[in-house]
Amino acid sequence: MKKFQLLVLLLLNYFILNLITNITGALLPFWKEDFHLSNTLLSMLGSSFFLAYGISALPQGVLHDNIGSKKTFVWGAALVFIGSLIFALMPRYEVGLISLFITGIGITALQVVNNLLIKKVNDNPALYTRNMTFAQIFAGLGSAGGGLLVGFLIKNMHLHWQSAYTVFVGLALFLGLFAILTTIPETKNDEDYTKPTKSDYIKLIKNPLMLMFAVGIFIYVGIEVGAATWIPTFLVENHGMDKILAAQIVAMYWIFQSVGRIFGGFTMNYISAPKALIGFAFAGLATLIAAVFVHSANMSSVLFIAVGFCTSIMFSSIFSFAINSFDKSQEGVVAGILCTAIVGGAVTAPFIGFVSTLTHSLAIGLITGGAISFLYIAFIGFRSIGSAALAGIKKEIGLDQIQDDEKVGV
Repeated sequence: MKKFQLLVLLLLNYFILNLITNITGALLPFWKEDFHLSNTLLSMLGSSFFLAYGISALPQGVLHDNIGSKKTFVWGAALVFIGSLIFALMPRYEVGLISLFITGIGITALQVVNNLLIKKVNDNPALYTRNMTFAQIFAGLGSAGGGLLVGFLIKNMHLHWQSAYTVFVGLALFLGLFAILTTIPETKNDEDYTKPTKSDYIKLIKNPLMLMFAVGIFIYVGIEVGAATWIPTFLVENHGMDKILAAQIVAMYWIFQSVGRIFGGFTMNYISAPKALIGFAFAGLATLIAAVFVHSANMSSVLFIAVGFCTSIMFSSIFSFAINSFDKSQEGVVAGILCTAIVGGAVTAPFIGFVSTLTHSLAIGLITGGAISFLYIAFIGFRSIGSAALAGIKKEIGLDQIQDDEKVGV
């Protein structure tokens, strides 16, 4: 019963943190109109949120090692509450930069602790990638909820866009109270747990395997968020689509990402993750290129949604294998480093905006960002097929066990 309550908390957290994280793309057209912003300045709102990952994720991994999972969870929920409340009360550009940064720090804490606790739901490490993939389904549903929430509040309830942040205030409060009432297992209480030293942190940061995983997360989150961020603006400006409808297309992008995770979760029982990464990466690049060049608004929308499907399996594969590749005492720091790499969401979106401003073409910006990102993800797949990335794997897991039981092979 305790594990079931923990599972409910974690799935709810995945839904809420991704709802808050990925509502940005749906709100960009509204912010651009209300705040009178260029694409470059507009992208800074989303960047301020993801910048929090880059600045706070690693320190919060260390914080987690010192204060434990429950306190880290409550701390994150409290920051989301404060950040959302500020923007709900004062919907201005300058306030938004500060508010989204504070909210981003809170979401980072929730991300760090959630990705570690999902491992506690099942004691078999060989099932971690699979569990993460299915848990990410709820993350995708939360991401999809952003566009649907905007449409419901503005079109159906006739409210202003900042009402979404009022909703987030209530969700953060509920999440914090739920965490307080839930029995949350602590890694530091495990018999084989040893608190890492400062030298352990430094050694881990310099580890080439850790660097490969971190860059992979950076690249993946960058294009996942970057594409979703600019889809509504592209459809509005290039196809004359209604802003509410464009927001709903982004919702479908995230829904089909969840569909892809269901598909990927079953697929990885039969083929290795490197082969899946390669296939999904090339498919993602092809559909993105097609989406920006087709003349039909409907076909462009369908292809953008397909890009979401293609991004489905990448995060869970990279993150879970990284956690399984290092000692249990390093889990908090590994998660912190990987969540630091989520700062890619603050880089790719403004990069696309900068290129689009420079070339006067959002299509060129999207293709440039997509080509760099998806080709690098494909490179990780090719590199992993040769088993070069297995140098630092935990001895107790073993290469044969991973290939036979989990079919990850990264």
